[in-house]
Amino acid sequence: MKKHSSYITHCDVSRDSCYLQSTCGAYELLFWDLNTGKQITSGATMLRDERWATWTCNLGWPVQGIYPKCTDGTFIHSVDRSHTTIRDQSASEDLNNPSILAVGNNNGQVCLYNFPCTIKNSDYVYGVGHSSHITNVRWT
Repeated sequence: MKKHSSYITHCDVSRDSCYLQSTCGAYELLFWDLNTGKQITSGATMLRDERWATWTCNLGWPVQGIYPKCTDGTFIHSVDRSHTTIRDQSASEDLNNPSILAVGNNNGQVCLYNFPCTIKNSDYVYGVGHSSHITNVRWT
């Protein structure tokens, strides 16, 4: 699986462990068949309804709304999708539609968005406290 043109930054495995999506320092989002180890060049289309066990990739359809105006790919360092719903705090039945996306950015903020976040300049809530960029976020 040597198709990225830069270092790997994030990767996620599908819920059934058949596919992997990965991003790199050159802002490529690539898809892989884990049974064969081969790249799926039409993965964005073929896997658009795939259920992902995790979502840590900062690129892709469900996270396209997290980038503020006048920012580039370096502004967002990390994302992590929750596995519980807001309303009842129970595990989400559909892992493709949990409720919250945590995002760490260059402004030292941890921002929380609805997931999926597909609309540019989507509303979010944020916390401050870090003096520099957030390199990683994860849910417990």
